[in-house]
Amino acid sequence: MKKYLMLCALALTLLLTACGGGQNTDDAAQETEKDHYYQILDAGGQELYTVTDDAAVSEIDALINEAGGENAAHGSAEGTPLYTYVYWQETTLHAGEDPDAEREYLEVFRTQVRSDSNDVTTEVLSDTLEGVGEAINVEGLGGLLTFSTEVSQETADALRDPGQFADT
Repeated sequence: MKKYLMLCALALTLLLTACGGGQNTDDAAQETEKDHYYQILDAGGQELYTVTDDAAVSEIDALINEAGGENAAHGSAEGTPLYTYVYWQETTLHAGEDPDAEREYLEVFRTQVRSDSNDVTTEVLSDTLEGVGEAINVEGLGGLLTFSTEVSQETADALRDPGQFADT
């Protein structure tokens, strides 16, 4: 189990490096935090909201950060997801690229909340992990980081009310 947790930590570190690394010092100074937003899907996978408001995005970030706690277990929680929060992040600005040019957004992870429990599942998308694997010449990272954890009632209730985050 300890070996598995260390592997997960390494993969997550590599993922975060791939999503946010590879910048020179000047680029890093210009880009302290990448822009991101959330797409909220219903149980059938249909889009309900796209959340781009900075305050609402920060609220969702705080809720989802709780779902990444130390009590996480590998795999998906039981039951059908009620809502899925899809995290989209802009691509890295590389040396020589125009900082004012429009940048592409990539789907990085999905967090699911259920109606009948406080279990939340987060899945780092296989394509993202495979991209990290290609960068470090390691195959088979896809599907490695799917984990579930029980969050507080308050956090679960907030995630079950996605309308509060809708851009107005």
